[in-house]
Amino acid sequence: MAFKKDVETNTKEYEFTSVPKDQRKSYTSLTIVWTGYVFVVTSMMTGGGLAAGLTFKEIVYVCILGNIFLGIIATLVSIISSKNGLSFALLTKYSFGTNGSRIASFFVPFVNLGWYIIQAATYGHFIALIFNLGSFGEGIAMIASALVMGVFALSGMKAITILGYVSIPAIVFLSIATSVKAIQITGGIEHILSYRPSAPMAISTGITAIIGTWILSSATCIADIMRYAKNTRDAIASSLTGLLLGNSLMILCGALAAIAVDNSDLPAVLLSMGLLIPSIILMTTNIFTTNAANLYSNSLNLSNSFNMDRKKMITILLIIAAIGTLTKPYEINFLFTFLNTLGNIIPPLAGIIIADYFILNKGHYEDFNKVTFKNWNPLAFITWIISLILSFVLPFGLPALTSLISSIIIFPVLTIIVSKLNVKGGKNYEEI
Repeated sequence: MAFKKDVETNTKEYEFTSVPKDQRKSYTSLTIVWTGYVFVVTSMMTGGGLAAGLTFKEIVYVCILGNIFLGIIATLVSIISSKNGLSFALLTKYSFGTNGSRIASFFVPFVNLGWYIIQAATYGHFIALIFNLGSFGEGIAMIASALVMGVFALSGMKAITILGYVSIPAIVFLSIATSVKAIQITGGIEHILSYRPSAPMAISTGITAIIGTWILSSATCIADIMRYAKNTRDAIASSLTGLLLGNSLMILCGALAAIAVDNSDLPAVLLSMGLLIPSIILMTTNIFTTNAANLYSNSLNLSNSFNMDRKKMITILLIIAAIGTLTKPYEINFLFTFLNTLGNIIPPLAGIIIADYFILNKGHYEDFNKVTFKNWNPLAFITWIISLILSFVLPFGLPALTSLISSIIIFPVLTIIVSKLNVKGGKNYEEI
């Protein structure tokens, strides 16, 4: 406990406790940080990838459905985090237990680090294309990108907010400008609407890709931002603004650019359109805002897992990320495999927390500083495994939706059944 108190005093990032009421932020500040997080080049790359298999009308359709799904999850998680002022890592203590929380909060940053590496590598690849750096130069550029992006995460939420205020206007303007340029290149909006892909993709695959783009953040990382909300209304409004407007804008802009030049490699697309300076600004602001918040969230989760100072943890993550960029994960095939995997694995985690809070605890958690947590809750992990299995074996529906709904149903059912059995048997599983 002495270590935790010392960390809180020095960093004021509240890794191990709830955010005080007098430190909460307005809707505008929350939206700047969350939308900056959502405004990311990989969403544009997802749009470009969708253009390879869907018509533009179909892309709009899957974009709406996918982001509504994400919005529902984000809203529920935002309500929980804003009411309790807790990060995702601390929220998992209620449903997974103290030791179980360490595993749950370790898994999330492990996957989230993949996002950080993809984006840092994409930016390094982009810089290498501009300056014709070659293979060796590209490796240096990717490593440097991963390291430089970590500076804002080290400085905490205040620095990330300032970065968002500077970057978001540029991202919005340049994204729209890129789309207008794409429409001009193709000869008008009627050509965009009449576009037919060469290799048709299933609608369900497109929706899963949209969900995979932000399921991790909508289910987990958003809690690390919305814990600063002054009230649930601001948290909900901010989360929906980022997804329904921000993420949709990025995906559709990426799709338009890809349709215009028949290429889903976003850096190459922007350069082929003759948008050198705008593309540098867009890529830089786009990726930096997201990766800074990404690494910040990672540090909070891993601080919980390893009981380590947040800044020391960020240093370790930066070294891992720098090395990871050398695998060149910006390749579009790798990206879509990664997104579809996330789209199935992450929802049960959010479902367990949602069910625990809204169903088992009836929308109220005991004060974090007063509650006595169990060490382990094996039912949470059993639910996670069963939900994953169901998402793969059931022949109908979207796997992500299946796993989410399954976890929301299975966790409280198992908890109630085991609780009744323990009462009859004179045992309490919470003592395990």
